[in-house]
Amino acid sequence: MKTRLFGFLIVTALFNICCESKTFDVASVSPGEDAKKYNFESTGLFLKDETPEKNIVQYYADENKDLTYDKIPLEKTMGTRITVYKGKIGAVDTNADEKYALEFVEKIVGKNGKPTATVKDQATVEAKSVQPIFEKLKKISPENVSWNQGEKNSFTYPTSFFWDDGKNYSILSIAIEEGGRIRNKYVTVTKEAYRNNAVFGLQYPTPQGSPWYNYMK
Repeated sequence: MKTRLFGFLIVTALFNICCESKTFDVASVSPGEDAKKYNFESTGLFLKDETPEKNIVQYYADENKDLTYDKIPLEKTMGTRITVYKGKIGAVDTNADEKYALEFVEKIVGKNGKPTATVKDQATVEAKSVQPIFEKLKKISPENVSWNQGEKNSFTYPTSFFWDDGKNYSILSIAIEEGGRIRNKYVTVTKEAYRNNAVFGLQYPTPQGSPWYNYMK
């Protein structure tokens, strides 16, 4: 009887291990790498969309289920899009969960280093509710964060960071809404994929109205 029970417990444990949901770390995906090494289709987490262009394949996780970015939870309503161009990673487009938005910003800035360019804007929100946000952003980018003198509950902060590492462009966007809600979006794209208009949501040549017009050539 004990032998049967022991055998049953082993089978149950193995079944539970096999049935555990797989997770995927989006931070592990590097632009320019061979897409085959990531086995997107075998994860069961991405929908595959083959575009009319033979060289372009999109992998899309609609609700970011079981996806993280270096252990940071991702936004459930925005999804993650990975573009494969000519068999290589052409672009990664993702969003962190709002609760972890500042941690995400800190991680991306730490990973990419000093931005090539930064765009600033103003937000008017109740000062007390956003004080923790202000302090965190001030730590991340001290030269771009300040309270606006003479304007109640108004402060300036970086709405976008831009990096050019020679082979890739990366853009991190931040929006602080009333009540202290934070929206974010991170896109990293190879210059080859960008210049061949292979990436959803990006246009080449860069529109003149874009803040990156003088940078994305």
